Amino acid sequence: MNFYELSHLIETSISELKLDPAACRGEKDGQWSLKIKDSTVWIDAFNFESRPEVYYFQVMSPLFKVPDILNNEIMIDLLEYAYSMYSCSICKKGDWYYVLHLRDAKDLEQSEVDSAIDRVGHYSSDIYAKFSFKYAAAFPSIN
Repeated sequence: MNFYELSHLIETSISELKLDPAACRGEKDGQWSLKIKDSTVWIDAFNFESRPEVYYFQVMSPLFKVPDILNNEIMIDLLEYAYSMYSCSICKKGDWYYVLHLRDAKDLEQSEVDSAIDRVGHYSSDIYAKFSFKYAAAFPSIN
């Protein structure tokens, strides 16, 4: 799959969400940002210089900044929550936790793009709601 084909699949999914793909495009080619429920969802189509013919499809959503307190408990609960996730993972990069879907774009189909965007948005909203409620002390902005 090339960049044009992958971008077309992504923009078709965005259109099916009743959003304008052009308005969702990021600063660089291959980047989109949109809101699903109360979650921000980032979509990327990219390749690496070392293998320019291989494209990757990534959907991710920031959950919350790693809290100063209760972090061990939160990490354990995130791992336990991740067990029930389908086709997504939870990861930590820098100071943030994210919901992530990442795969190579070979043989990627429209239904997979649609599902990945829906799942990342759903899991992100669900996790934040549950964790900010359970660990309210770790999320001072909502107190």
